Amino acid sequence: MPSIRVKDNENFEISLRRFKRLTEKAGVLADLRRHEYYEKPTWKRKRKKASAIKRHQKKQLREQMAKDKDKQR
Repeated sequence: MPSIRVKDNENFEISLRRFKRLTEKAGVLADLRRHEYYEKPTWKRKRKKASAIKRHQKKQLREQMAKDKDKQR
């Protein structure tokens, strides 16, 4: 769990913003949402496969756009 030390004469909003940024980087909220309910192993596999397909399509699109950009030059 991320923790911060509130400095002397530090505004509460600033320290709260620092804490939120640390929790976001540590992935606390994402982990909490993922464990909010039980996920069957088949659902996990399906979700991971879908994200892999999406990543692959995104990579293909980026490569295609780079090729098209080079052809224009």
